[in-house]
Amino acid sequence: MPKPAFIRAAAAFAALAFAPAAAAQAPEFSRFAPHAERSAYDIDYDVWTGLLRDIVLDVGISDRMPARGVNIYTGSRTPYGARGRYRYEGNRVIYHLLSDEYLGALSEYRRDLEALPGQIDFAALSRDEQLAYWLNLHNVTVIEQIALQYPVRNIGRLNAAGTDESLFEAKILTVAGVPLSLNDIRLRIVYPGWDNPLVIYGFFNGAVGGPNIRREAYTGAGVWAQLDRNAREFTSALRGADSFGGTLLVSHIYEEARPFYFPAWPESLRAHLRAYARPDMEPILTDARPIRASISEWAIADMINGSTRCGGIHGAPLATITPGAGMRTRMETGVVLDPNANCAVMPASAQILLANVIDRRIRLMREGVYGQVYIRDVPTPQEPENDGS
Repeated sequence: MPKPAFIRAAAAFAALAFAPAAAAQAPEFSRFAPHAERSAYDIDYDVWTGLLRDIVLDVGISDRMPARGVNIYTGSRTPYGARGRYRYEGNRVIYHLLSDEYLGALSEYRRDLEALPGQIDFAALSRDEQLAYWLNLHNVTVIEQIALQYPVRNIGRLNAAGTDESLFEAKILTVAGVPLSLNDIRLRIVYPGWDNPLVIYGFFNGAVGGPNIRREAYTGAGVWAQLDRNAREFTSALRGADSFGGTLLVSHIYEEARPFYFPAWPESLRAHLRAYARPDMEPILTDARPIRASISEWAIADMINGSTRCGGIHGAPLATITPGAGMRTRMETGVVLDPNANCAVMPASAQILLANVIDRRIRLMREGVYGQVYIRDVPTPQEPENDGS
């Protein structure tokens, strides 16, 4: 059988070197245990990178300034935007602009990735290649599932399309003849198979509170550098680590990963956070304050919080990103002001998010510290609200 187009032969292939997996996997998943340190092939994810660059808005680094208040628009007392403390953090997927062609491309690409291990000797791929594969398959499936059911607002309450099971527990994939859920990939294949906690930052869960969706695919050659960058963004953001009343609040994803990567809780987690968070967070990470994994923000990581309502600004000029051939250039260089924009295309909640992103970037660039701003977190009088389930 000919190999798929996105498989490339390595220039030189020596004998495989084997290393044991980090932890024992359940028997039904043992065939996916990584062993090979060197690979006969690498996987070309250029198509996935192209799709991501078209549909993901890079929100930028967190300034650790919590969002306050509720978005209420002119002519209405009803808030339509996301309300959480972390609503201006984390990259966003432009679901409301996805055409049928984009959705079809997502589904086709997901099917191609899903079929790949049945078409090649998957065990002969290196550990890094296999890790990149699982991260990309997981993330394209999450985005496809949300796009199929959009508009939705809360990912924690979302079922898989066409099922009455959770998005993360439904067996919606079949890889090499094995039915898999998204939780199977994360908790039963990758976490037991790779002993580096950086892997937790590669899984996009579709929500504001999770690790970033990147504007590029993970690759075997670059996966650890990519995960390192995601780790530094997440650990330095409020949705990763926050403080309240003498307690260090951390994301719920750390509790989920605790049996695999943080057995000496909380000391091992504290050490991990100190290794990746920015220096200004040192005071809240080095003292003996208790840790509680209570940050759980499940609002959808999109532009409009699953709402196409315009409020009272009908007909007003709005910042918009136009789909089509020029979309990639516009998304890479910034936001375009379109005087003919329709509020159904870019509602007020998206305008507020974009205005916040632009204001933050301008402020950080003027200060000369964009990309490495260090602003001390000041505890607020109210504990962060959790919008999840």
